[in-house]
Amino acid sequence: MGVRQQFPRAVVRATAPVGRGLARLGLTPNTLTTLGLVLTTSAALLIAQGRYGWGAVVLLLGGSMDAFDGAVARASDRSTPYGGFYDSVTDRISDGVVLVGLAWSVVDRPRLLLLVLVGLVAAQVTSYVRARAESIDLECSVGLMERAERGIVVLVGLLGGPLLEPALWALAAGGVITVLQRIHHVWCQIDRDLPEELLVLAQRDRAWSRAFVGAARRFYGERNFTGALGDHAQDVAAGPDVDPAGSAER
Repeated sequence: MGVRQQFPRAVVRATAPVGRGLARLGLTPNTLTTLGLVLTTSAALLIAQGRYGWGAVVLLLGGSMDAFDGAVARASDRSTPYGGFYDSVTDRISDGVVLVGLAWSVVDRPRLLLLVLVGLVAAQVTSYVRARAESIDLECSVGLMERAERGIVVLVGLLGGPLLEPALWALAAGGVITVLQRIHHVWCQIDRDLPEELLVLAQRDRAWSRAFVGAARRFYGERNFTGALGDHAQDVAAGPDVDPAGSAER
C-alpha cells in the first residue's frame, strides 16, 4: 500500500497549511498541476543530459506540486471531476518522461537501460490495472511500489551516485511485483467457484490442512474463500438430496 494510503491524514495535515496559503494567493489546483508537469519535464531533460543532481532537485519541486494541488483544491473547495482526471493524466505523463529521460542517460549501458525500460512499462501497467479495476467497481490501491515509492527510489538513485544501479533494480523488480499484486488483488475480489477438491481438503482439521487453508484464503481472497467454504459446509450438512438451489428433491 502506498504512502498516501498508509498515512492519508498525516499527508493532509502536512499539506493543508501550504494549500491554504497558495489558495489565498489565487493559485488554482490545475495551475499547480500544470506547473508540476512543466517542472517534471524540465527535470527529465536535465536527467537525460546526465545532470542527475540538478534533475533530482527540480524533480523534487515538481513532485511537491502534486502534493499541493490537492491541498489547494480542498482549501478553496475547487475539487472537480475534471481536476481529478487532469491530475491523473499529468501524473502518467510525468512518470513517463522522467523514466524516458533516465533511459536516454544510460542508453550506452544496456543493463541499466533494460532496468529502466522494465520500470517504465511496470509503472504504466500499474496505473492501468488500477484504472481498469475501478472501471468495474473494484478497489485496487495496493502494491509494493506505487507512485510515491517510485519517486523516492528514483531520487535516491539520482542523488546516490553508485546507488543508481541498485535503485534501478529496485524500481524494476518492485514495479513487476506491484503489477502482479494488483492483478491478484482484482482476482480476489471477483466471485468464482472454488474447486470441490480444495474445499474438501480445507475442512480437515490437521496441521498441514490449516496451513493449506491459510494459503488458499490468501490466494482466492477472504470473501471468496469464506463464502465458498460456508456454502460447501451447508451442502454437506444437508445431505445428497439437495439440489444446487438448496431445495429438497421430491
